[in-house]
Parts: sequence; structure tokens; C-alpha cells
Amino acid sequence: MSSLRSRKPPSTAENESPKTESNGRTPKRGRSTRQSREYGSHNGNSNINTTAANEGNTEYGVGSIKRISLRNFVTYSEIEITPGPNMNMIIGPNGTGKSTIVCAIALGLGEKPSLLGRSTTVSEFVKHGCDRGIIEITLAGDGGEEAEGGGDIRVSREIIRETNKSSWKINGNSVPFTEIQKTMRKLNIQVNNLCQFLPQDRVVEFSKMSTQELLKETQCAVGREDLLELQKELVQLRSEEQRLMTEMHRGSQDADNMRKQNDVLERDVKRWQERQAAESNIRVLEALIPVVKYKEAKSVHDSAKVVRNQAHAHYQQLKNDSGPAQEEIQQLESKIARTETKRQGLLSERTEVERTMRKQLRGLEEYEKKQRDLNTDQAELKKRSQRRREAIAQLRAEISRLEASHPASAPDEGGESDEMRRVAAELREVKLQTSSEIVAVQDEQRELMRAGREANKEIELRDQRLQALDDVIARKRETLRTASHDTFKALEWLEANRDKFSQHVFAPICLEAAVKDSSRYANLVESVVSASSLRTFVTQCDEDYVTFTREVNDRQRLRVDVVSYHKDLDDFRAPHPRDTLSKLGFDGYMLDFVEAPRKVLAALCNRDKIHEIPVALGAVNHEVIETKRLFREYVADGTRFTITRGRYGTRAATVTTSRVQRQARVLASGETDEVRATRERLHSEISGFRDQLQENENAMRRLSQRDKRARDKHRQADAREKELKEERARLAAVVGKWQRDQIHLETKRAQLATMVADDQRDDDQSQIARDRARIAQQLRQNSADRAAAVGEMAALAGTLGDLTHQLVVASLEGFRHAHAHNALTAMATRQREAVAEAQREYEAAARDFEAAKLAARECLADTRRATDAMSDDERAAVRAAQDERTQATVAELEVELHTSMQRLSMASSSGLSARVMEQYEERQALLASLVGAQQRREAELSRIRRAKQRARGAWEPPLVELAERISDRFGAMFDEIGCMGEVRLVRAGESSSGDPAGDPAVNSGDEDFGAWGVEIRVAFRRNEQLQALDNHRQSGGERAVATIVYLQALQALAAAPFRVVDEINQGMDQRNERLVHRLIVASACRPASPQYFLITPKLLQDLDYHPRMRVLCIYNGEWQPETFNFGRYISNARRSAATTA
Repeated sequence: MSSLRSRKPPSTAENESPKTESNGRTPKRGRSTRQSREYGSHNGNSNINTTAANEGNTEYGVGSIKRISLRNFVTYSEIEITPGPNMNMIIGPNGTGKSTIVCAIALGLGEKPSLLGRSTTVSEFVKHGCDRGIIEITLAGDGGEEAEGGGDIRVSREIIRETNKSSWKINGNSVPFTEIQKTMRKLNIQVNNLCQFLPQDRVVEFSKMSTQELLKETQCAVGREDLLELQKELVQLRSEEQRLMTEMHRGSQDADNMRKQNDVLERDVKRWQERQAAESNIRVLEALIPVVKYKEAKSVHDSAKVVRNQAHAHYQQLKNDSGPAQEEIQQLESKIARTETKRQGLLSERTEVERTMRKQLRGLEEYEKKQRDLNTDQAELKKRSQRRREAIAQLRAEISRLEASHPASAPDEGGESDEMRRVAAELREVKLQTSSEIVAVQDEQRELMRAGREANKEIELRDQRLQALDDVIARKRETLRTASHDTFKALEWLEANRDKFSQHVFAPICLEAAVKDSSRYANLVESVVSASSLRTFVTQCDEDYVTFTREVNDRQRLRVDVVSYHKDLDDFRAPHPRDTLSKLGFDGYMLDFVEAPRKVLAALCNRDKIHEIPVALGAVNHEVIETKRLFREYVADGTRFTITRGRYGTRAATVTTSRVQRQARVLASGETDEVRATRERLHSEISGFRDQLQENENAMRRLSQRDKRARDKHRQADAREKELKEERARLAAVVGKWQRDQIHLETKRAQLATMVADDQRDDDQSQIARDRARIAQQLRQNSADRAAAVGEMAALAGTLGDLTHQLVVASLEGFRHAHAHNALTAMATRQREAVAEAQREYEAAARDFEAAKLAARECLADTRRATDAMSDDERAAVRAAQDERTQATVAELEVELHTSMQRLSMASSSGLSARVMEQYEERQALLASLVGAQQRREAELSRIRRAKQRARGAWEPPLVELAERISDRFGAMFDEIGCMGEVRLVRAGESSSGDPAGDPAVNSGDEDFGAWGVEIRVAFRRNEQLQALDNHRQSGGERAVATIVYLQALQALAAAPFRVVDEINQGMDQRNERLVHRLIVASACRPASPQYFLITPKLLQDLDYHPRMRVLCIYNGEWQPETFNFGRYISNARRSAATTA
């Protein structure tokens, strides 16, 4: 009979969690697990045949649970459960760990913790104080590859608290989670189906399910996933059908609109075609005119060719006739040339004689001039001595004057004195010293300036780092951008479009809120306020909420949270006064440490209850908090405490703890100890650099004074040196003037000596006599040379007379030949003029011919250009027009062209363009495309409707049959408890009263297959109409009865290997509880029925019992006696049962 037992560890320390008290009570802080004691299964309020309890059916269905083993799981240190193959009742007071077994089944078979409604992380299910927990479930196998030697499948899950991860095993072999899922699907275990697995915290969700959700869950629960897949296919086909119908309707409208638009365009198209015909006619005329022009030009060309040939023949005749006269002219020209040559020779000889005579004449003039010069020299001999004596007297007077004003010796100041050289040396030394001093000062100044620049650069860098430390908002924005790109993008849009809102819209709360004393409390606040809340936008009115969500969520498709609450901050009251908090050791409520606009604080209170959660940096009085039930959640000593209590019995408390992160990620203002130390260090370094700058400035002032003194001393030396240079220059000028005067005096003395010597020489009479004799001799020689020259002149005059006579004779002969030449030349000129005239006429005719030829070529080129761009039809039209207008002239064609162009101009004023025809043709093509698309849609629609008809034929009949079978069983069970009930298949379009909207075969309103559902209708009282089961009409107990009856109705149809129902009887009255219990026992204890788990904290007396039932009693809690012997109690119960039988 006993199926639940505890493996006793070697020592108490291993069996009990840390801090467990000796009397078995939980520690004051409420975080210990309740240890499991060895016990048997017995219901003291029922007549139980203990012997029969062990003799039930021992055959487990494939996938049913044969054993559950837990270690360090929630409240259990170690426990092993062996449920029966049919009905299993798990009973025990609230808080003992019944629902923990339900959690173990769900988590051990691969479901997520969110299914249970208790926690979202699996690590929360590890027993407090332990690093890891183990769930091991043995399932009845089918003998496949997964099964062990006995055909069972042992699934093991080890949960690691620190990493919040799990490792999986099947029959001791590590496997990935996908293998677990594959095994569960193979065994048809659907823990996420409420019809198979209904945990305590989700019982109420069953009655809240819509009819559509209930239909899906029912199809899965009875193992008809094929029906669910058919329903999904039908939904998809219906969606495709509606899409195609919408597209067809839209396409039909588009085609009609296109036809109407083209009807309007047809009139314009006709006018455009008429205009095109006119343009074509113009193009024909424009091509025909060059053709006619070419014909006319060709005729002119032929005539010009005849005229040119005639002119050329006349020219050649005249040219031949002028030949003999030209020969005589050439002979005369030859004679004239010879006569002219002879005359030129005589003329040259006469010119040479004349040149010689002119030369002799110039010689005679030279002799005359020399005679005059000699006569002049004789007169000068007498005057020269007197002029020299006058010059000697003037020189002596000037020399006397110079000697009087010029010192006899040079001045002594001409060179430097020793004193001047000494002073110059001293000045050079002073300048050298001062220059060295200035250079040294400048070097020191440059070094100080370099050090100043470096110090300023370091100060600037540290100022930038301080500014970065101070820029809290920038850091928060960067953190937000990294954490949520969508939220940051929405923030940028909000900042750029605030004018679209009637009131101020608050940025994400992490930017609007700040934490007081953030270095100590920011991480605590973040442990309570969710990350989604910190990224939430807050609007102050519904209008702004709609504007924001329509743009950000709908249009931009950003995943962003936004709220709009109408409550004010004053509407959120603290649960207890703050003096109570201080007595317990709390620093205040979370709200007290958050600074933000009132609307933002109200949003945090509404979402995260920061006005109800107290916080403390140190330890608090946990015992008083748990005993007096003051808070459901609080933060103290770096730990977050969450207190949950059972719904029934003693409402024992379960405390869940989690460590608070050491450093805030979003709300930190940056003022951590490290940041503060960095800030102080930076300020200290900046002060040091500024002190260095002040010292440099003082040193710079001292160096400036040194530089000024050195430069003053250097300037004084320069001034003194300048004075010395000026003195040297003055002395040098005095010496130079004396030297120039001395040279001038010596020059005058030399001139005087020369003139005195010349005068003494002239006083000698023999010299004068010699000069006179020399001049007389020269006069006699000059007279003889002159006489010889006159004789030569007379001979040359006779030669000149002969040459002149010969020249006259030659000139007369030339004149005679020239006269004859002129007569012949006149006659030849008249002949040449006639030839030239004939040549001009020929050339004119040739030019006319070339012009006609060029005009003909141009006309031909124009004709080709006009016709090359034409189509074949247009060329044919030009040839036809040419044949029709053989006698038409160019002028006539141009008049016709001008008339046609005027008509075309009048047609062009209507505003038509080639775009009209393009639009018409484009719309015609688009219309054809639309018609083709419509035809393709019609074909696709027909295909989809055929597929939908086939799928509906495969889905609806078995679904109707399934609903009828469930309804029959559901109604029969409700009849047994004196109530009425039915389950009906609700089609889309049916009224809530159950009246169908029409025949499904002809009514298309029921084809919204996603809206089909299963409706549970019940009536618990006489004369009451059947009403749909929902969360509003029936009481909680009535909903529980309907839920369990519906699950029982699925029992015979379901393919699930087991079902779990947790505390379904809560809220029922005694009558309904007995009736439901009887139904469950009868249904679950039939042969070959699936395994059933019913968890309840209480039972009535005298309930039905069946030998296939197995009752699992959980004895676990603070009320257990330390010395109670469970083994003896079970033995006595068995004996009592045997005696009674």
C-alpha cells in the first residue's frame, strides 16, 4: 500500500537543510525546506481496504509514470514516489509540497517553468542552500531504443542554480534537450496542454480559455494533431482565398478604371493619329521637294556644261591666233636688251672717270688747306712764348695760395689711440656677455613655455575626463542604446517630434529617474524595477498614447513599451507607516530613494509597486516580518526576499531569495567609490599642474627682468661702440682731406716746372730758326704736288668727252627699237585682252557649271537625308507622290508644304503630344496584364477552394463526431450529478445562443476556421437554461466541476498516457465534490484507462474508493511529532482493514 518513502541519509545533517531547528520547525527567515519523512498512504476518513490497495492492476500504459525521484528540489532534500498505473490521489495539508510534485513532473519532462505560473527561472526550484537539484522520472516504455532492460525510460534533469541551466539524461546517458522533446512527442506527453496537465496555478486559466483555444487544446488532448493541422491548413487556405478575392476585386476595379480612362483617351488618340498622318504628309513633301530641286539642278547643270565647253573652244582659238606677234615682240625685246647693256657699260665707265676727277679735286682742296695751315704755323711761332709766360705767373700765384692754407706735415689723429682700442675691446666683451645672457634667458623661457603647454594639455585632458564622469545622462543614453536599439530609436524620434503631442511625453524611465545616494541604493532599486519598466515611455493622456504607439509600434514596427496611467502619485499609499519600517531596520520604501517626475513615479508604483517594497542596507527583523505578514516583498542586506503563502490550511509561508547584483547597470549615476576616487585624483592632478603653471609664471617674470637688464646693457654697449665708430670716421676724414690737398699742390708744382722748362727752351733762337726753315720747305713741296694734280685733271676731262659721245649714240639706237616694240606691244595687248575676255567667259561658264554641279549634289544629299530617316512605307509614299507630281515645280510644292504646316500648327494647338499615344498603349498593355492576372487569380482561387473543400471534408466530419462523443460523455456525467451539460462545436458565424447561421454547405460565413471553437454549456440548477461556461457566469466551484467533468469526458478519447489535476476540488460544495470524486474514480479506474494524478489538500469523509486507486499521503511540515513511528502506524492500519473485511 505504501508508495511514497524517504531515503534516510546517514546523518541528520545530510537529511535536513542548514539552519533547521531541532523540533522540525522552519527557520525564522522561512527559507528552509520541509524534510520528507517515511510514511505510508492512508486516508483516515475513508474505509480503505489496505490489502486490495496492493492488488490493483500493475500494468502501466506506455508513457505513464512509474517512479518520481527528487533531490534538493524546492522543499525536498530527497524523496522517491512510485505512483500506481491508474488513479493516484496525492493528499496532504497546504504547504507540505503536493504541488511541488506537480512541478517536478512538468519540469522533469521538459517543460518551461513559466507553464507552472510560479517562477520564470528554473534555478528558483533548487532547494535553498543547495547548488543543484535533480529530478528523475521513470516512464513505462514500449521496448524501443530508449528503454532500459525492463522496457522503462528513465529521464533525469539536473538543475544548476548558479548558471540557471540544466543537463539531461535518458537511462543514464547524457542527451541534448531536443532528444527529450523527441521522446515526449513519441510518447504523446503534452505537459503544456491544459486538458492533460492542469497545475494548481493554472486551474482558473482553463475556464478563461476562449472557445477557439479550447478547440485547439481538445484536438491535441485526444491525440488528433492531424485535425489541428487540418484546421491550420484551412485557416491558411481561407486567408489565401480572402486575399485572392480582395486582389480580384481590386484588380476588377483597376481594370474598369483603366477601360474608362482609355475610352476618354480614344478621341485624343484619333486626333493624334490624324495629326500623325498630317506630319507624315509633311515629311513626304519635305522629301519630295529636294527630289524636284535635284531634277531642276540637274537640268541647270547640263546647260551649264554646254556653255562651258563652247567658251573653252573660243578661248583656245583666240589664244592660237595671238602667237606670231608675240614672237616679233620677243626679238625686239632682245635687241633692246643688248643696246641697254652697251649703254649701261658706257655709263659705268663715264661714272668711274667722274669719280676719279672728284678724287683729284679733293686732293687739290687738301693742298690748298695745307698751304693755309703752314701759313698759320708761321704766325703762331711769334705768339706762343708770350702765352706761356702768362700761364707760369698764374701757376706760381695758385701754388703760393695752396701752400699758405695747407699744413706742411700730416695731422697726428689719423690712427686709433691705445685708449680707443682698449674701450672697443671692453665693449666687445660686454656685448658678448650680454648676448650669452640673453640666449640663456631665452632658452629657459622656451623650456618654461614648453612645460606650460604640456601642463595645459594635461589639465585639458583631465577636464575632459571629469566632464565625461559628470555626463550621467550621456552614459545612461549610451547604456540604453546598447541594451535596446528599438527603445533608443524611438527616443530619437520622440525628441525630434515633440510638437506632435499635446502634453509632455516622458523619455524612458531610466533617463527620467535618478536614485538618491545612488552608490548605495541604485543596485537595490534595479533589483526591484524590471528592465522593461526602465525602458518604458510614459504619456500623460490617451491621445498622446495613441499617437506614440501608432507611429512607433505600428508604423516603425519597434518593440517598445509605453504606458498611460490615469492615477496620480497620491493614489499609491504605503502599506505601513515609515516609523514601523525604521523599527524593523528598514531605511524606507523604494519610492523614497527614487527621484523622477510624479507621472513617472506613479508609473513605477503601478508597474513595480515601489511604494510597497521596503529596502535596507543592513539586516532586518525577518521573524517579525513573516509572523505579522507585513510585506510580500522586501530587500535587505543585499538580498531580495519574496514571500508566498498557501491558499488553504495554515497558509504557511515560502520565502524565495535572490542576491542583488553588486553594481547597478542603468540607474548608476557614476558616483561609485572608484569614480569618486578617480574624480579626486583628477582634481588633485589638475591642482598640481596649476601650481606648476604658477611657478612657471613667476620664473618667467624673473627671466623677463633678467632679459631686460641684459638687453639694456647690450644697448648701452652698442651706443658707446657707435660713438667710437663716429670718432674714427671723423679722424679718417681729416687725414683724407690733408692727403687730397697735398696731391693737388704737388700736381701744380709739376705743371709749373714743365712750363718753365718749355719757356727756357723757346728762349733758344736756333730752335725758332729751325722751325721756320721746316715750314718754308713744306710750303714749296705742297706747291709742286698741286701742279701735278692739275695736269691729271685735264687728261681725265678729255676721256669723259669721248665716253659721253658713245653713250648718246647707244641711247638713240635704243629709242628706235623701243618705238617698234611699243607698236607691236599695243597690237599684242589687244589680242591678249580678247583672249582674257574669252578666258573669263570660259571661267565664268566653268564656275556656273561647278555651282550647278554642287547644287545638284546638295539636292541629291538632301534627298538622301530626307529619305534615309523614312520608313519603307514613307519612301513608297514619296515615290508615289513623285509619280503623281511629275510636272510640279519646287515653288508649287513649297506652297503645298506651307499650307500643310499651317494646318498642322492649328492641330498642335490642341495640346496633344506623343504621350497620349504612349499612355493609351501603356494602359492597353496594363489592361491586358490586369486581365491576365485576374485569370491567374481565378485559377489560383479555384485551386484553393478545391483544396479547402478537400481539407474541410477531411476535418469537419471527424471533428463533429469528436464533439458529439465528448458532448455525450459530458452530458451523461452531468446527468449523474443532477445537472445538465453539453459540449457543442461552434462554427464561425453562429450566434451565442447556439443557433446556426445557416447550412454549412451553402453558408460561407462559417469559413473563418480560426474562429471555430468548442463551447461548454452547463446548468447547475433546475429550470435554468444552459449557459456557456466562462469566468463570469458560474462560481469558482461550478467552474471546477465543469472543468473536471470535461477532462473526464476526454479520458476515453485521449491518447495521453497520464493526466494531472492539481486542487480541482477547491471551492466546490460537498455534494459536487462527492459527485466529481465518484466520476473521477469511475473513469480513472477502468481497465486500460490512462494514469491519473489528483492533488488535493483536503478530502470529505466516506468518499468512493476503488482497488485501482493509490493514495499518496504527504506527511511533511512543522506540526509533525519527532517520535511518530510511521511503520507501526501503517502496520496497524493494515491489520484494522483486514479485520474489518
